[in-house]
Amino acid sequence: MKISKKVWFDAIGVGLFTLVYSLIMGGLSLWMGAAAFIAVSYFFGAGFPKDKLWNILASFALGIIWGLVAFRLLQVPSIAPLWPSAIMFGLLTFLALFLQGTILKFTIVPAWLIAWGTTMLIITNVAVHNWSLFVIQLYGSMLLGIFVIGYASDIFNRIMFRFFPERKQDGTEEMHKEELE
Repeated sequence: MKISKKVWFDAIGVGLFTLVYSLIMGGLSLWMGAAAFIAVSYFFGAGFPKDKLWNILASFALGIIWGLVAFRLLQVPSIAPLWPSAIMFGLLTFLALFLQGTILKFTIVPAWLIAWGTTMLIITNVAVHNWSLFVIQLYGSMLLGIFVIGYASDIFNRIMFRFFPERKQDGTEEMHKEELE
């Protein structure tokens, strides 16, 4: 089985920069590493859309806000039971999609919902003592995931293809299509 250079370069780059990311997170005592992996996984899964980076980052920020709002609403005794909380989640989801379709067209709903879910997952399982610090760390972890794992591995990939271009069947060298972009 022949393994393509793209597979090798992607695997080495993402693995290498996951290691770098882990050292940064450990060195800064950031504990939300999973948020970075969720964010960069969305970014890779969406096809690494560099032209939509700011839309995705804005959507992540709105998702964090949505998570904080939902969590706060769940603290209200009359909203906490099953039916009221289900209605609240339905209304917040409706509102996110409605806002994206009207006045916040720059947002990307899947990124918004992923950040909302990530926020809810963390704050319903960990006691938060400093909300401002929590939000900064969560958003910072998401940014680090995209930039340290995502962009750094992409740069690594491009460098590797410059040094080791693909070879065509006829033996001539061909740049990988991502290298040309």
